[in-house]
Amino acid sequence: MLTPSEIIARKSLVLQGEMSSADWEIMSAAVKERAFFSSRVASANFLDVCQAKISDLLADARNSDGAITSRAEVVSAIMRAAREEGIAFGTNRLSDPGSEARANVIIDTNASMAAGYVQAEIANTYGARLAFPAQELVRIEEREKPRDWRRKWVESGGKLCAGRMVAVKGDPIWTAISRFGLPYPPFDYNSGMGVDAVSYDEAVALGVIDDGYQPPKESPLKEFNDGLEAGMKVSGPRSAQVQKLKEIFGDQIQYNAHTKSLRFDGAMIHNVVAQLQDEMAKGLKNTGVKAKPSVGRPSALFNAKVPGVEDSNLRLSPSNLWHTLQDHVGIDKDPGNNVALSARELGMIGHVWRSPDSVAPADDGVWELAKVAADGNIYRLFVSVEPNGGLVFHTFYKKKRKK
Repeated sequence: MLTPSEIIARKSLVLQGEMSSADWEIMSAAVKERAFFSSRVASANFLDVCQAKISDLLADARNSDGAITSRAEVVSAIMRAAREEGIAFGTNRLSDPGSEARANVIIDTNASMAAGYVQAEIANTYGARLAFPAQELVRIEEREKPRDWRRKWVESGGKLCAGRMVAVKGDPIWTAISRFGLPYPPFDYNSGMGVDAVSYDEAVALGVIDDGYQPPKESPLKEFNDGLEAGMKVSGPRSAQVQKLKEIFGDQIQYNAHTKSLRFDGAMIHNVVAQLQDEMAKGLKNTGVKAKPSVGRPSALFNAKVPGVEDSNLRLSPSNLWHTLQDHVGIDKDPGNNVALSARELGMIGHVWRSPDSVAPADDGVWELAKVAADGNIYRLFVSVEPNGGLVFHTFYKKKRKK
């Protein structure tokens, strides 16, 4: 079972264009579940800092001084990253990515969604649904101006049971009331609403279920990795939905002609990396993974240096990702020059590929793409070009910044 920290770390999509909260609402719930998002923010580096720091906070990770990461430290890091990325406006408004208020909303929303998934996973085991087949929408935190959730419940198709907002787990109402299209809290930004389990006997007494009710064997909650591609079925590669998503996510998304759906490169990378880590944990010496995630077409900067590969995708060999994990993730093989990557940071390969700060030839026909990371160190991606124009991934690591 994934922890909230792991949920945050495995969110694979990073917004690269500006999008409002209203725009975000039209996106598939499958996308929202797997995306780390903050409205009106186009900086991948800024969101990478937010994602990493919130993951550390939820995991009680220790900082460079050996102290457990605090919320104040995460707020400070987010505000500093916004200043360094040039997106801080010097106000304390929610619209300002560099404000304390915005940092707190980013932490609360993303951490709550991760915790909400984990709690929902526990609540939707078969045994839990036998003993507590229903749940109630309740206020868990007071608000100065609380929203009228009873009205929203009824307007969304929910039924009141003795004046209470109660429904069976898996009822469509839980998704209907959610601004994010997900069947677990939070149901809106800063809503203060959560759920309480309702026992079998109480659910019968309220008329939510009949005596003798048996819940479905299959959990109504999908696995975290399930449904992303299925949830992004589209009519074709030039559909309006595809064009909208490409405006927002750029070349992070790719059309799969076989399944007629969209795939996201970060999700593909993380899924393969998770399989490789499972193999390593079993003591295997080589990988049997066949999937080769790809990260879209080269940047204009790469094309200027290496013409003729504009329409080629960079496919990531599982064996080379395996060696990248061994050499550079957790502990780097060259600690004198390099900083160890987290497995989460392998999802940044696509961002370095699409928007490097520099492209330069390395040894033996290999090209180095470099990009300054949010922590000031340098991501380095190495690729080569085959005679037929194919692109080959070699390795990815982070070099220490010069003092």
